[in-house]
Amino acid sequence: MGKLVSALVDRAIESAGLGDLLTARRRDARLPDDLAARLASADLLALGALADCVRQEEVGDEVRVYTGEAPVEDASALIVISAGEGEPTGLDLLRRVAVARVLGPRGVSVRVDWAGCGLELAQITLGFGANELSGRIANKRGLPLAPGELAGVGKKSRRELADLVKRKELAGYVRRAFIDALGVAEITDERALAQESA
Repeated sequence: MGKLVSALVDRAIESAGLGDLLTARRRDARLPDDLAARLASADLLALGALADCVRQEEVGDEVRVYTGEAPVEDASALIVISAGEGEPTGLDLLRRVAVARVLGPRGVSVRVDWAGCGLELAQITLGFGANELSGRIANKRGLPLAPGELAGVGKKSRRELADLVKRKELAGYVRRAFIDALGVAEITDERALAQESA
């Protein structure tokens, strides 16, 4: 199944006229001069596939999730993208993330702040070249969680610490994104999240 998917992705990138970009990126060669215009008008799914190939080859499948103040160890190795004013659609955000991955320095981390775009859209950016997510954990109204706040969990609505519930939900989003997109069998960050909030 993996080789079939890879062949389909490669064919989609080629048919969108982006194959030479992937080859140039792999060889660390000079990218074409008309690159910005080509990326602005390229099919979004093919561009996302290109960016995801670059991400996978350069930084791997590891996803980092920051639920508080996200560290900035080396600003030259990080691109932070946040949806804000002037960001008319989620599709524009996906294109920005993919372009940042393709045009960014080799091996750069592309971090999406979910505060402006929402957790669901931030999850989708993982398939468009992002490899880090950051933002504060909040309730459905966008308010920060109070220390000791409880939230209902499951069909019988047992109560657990809201912060732990949100962290588990976030780990589930990331796990499902990778299982769906990459066929990754297991992501074990849930244990780390549970230990961190205990």
